[in-house]
Amino acid sequence: MNETQVEKYTREYLIKDRWKLTNLPRTIGQHGCDITAWHPIKRKVLLIEAKGSGNKKNKHQTIHNSFYTLLGQTLSRMDKEGNNNKRARIYAIAIPSNWEIVYKKKIKQMPYGWSMLKLKVFLVSKNKVELKNYKYFLN
Repeated sequence: MNETQVEKYTREYLIKDRWKLTNLPRTIGQHGCDITAWHPIKRKVLLIEAKGSGNKKNKHQTIHNSFYTLLGQTLSRMDKEGNNNKRARIYAIAIPSNWEIVYKKKIKQMPYGWSMLKLKVFLVSKNKVELKNYKYFLN
């Protein structure tokens, strides 16, 4: 599943969950967060970085590089409070669901850093989007 599809299915999921999307899909060369949304009832802002499969020839390298790219992009957007539950911002990543096992292994190698980030993770497939809490990946 490529990044455009990951973003599309994540956006559809958010709309069904009553989030109001506050940005359009980016075009090539545009900077900024992939998905931003606002929930009027929860009064939260959601910032999501999305990644998907690129070149099938280098699948494992793509997954590995995407992990560190996602972390870097997310960290560059975080304010000093990070993913504090009392704050209005929620930081998350969206990845193809078939990357789950690889990401779980990587995250288990950095339990302290991952616990500090408290990122939410959208596991995305064509038929389903699941939202996982950061603790899910530490088990």
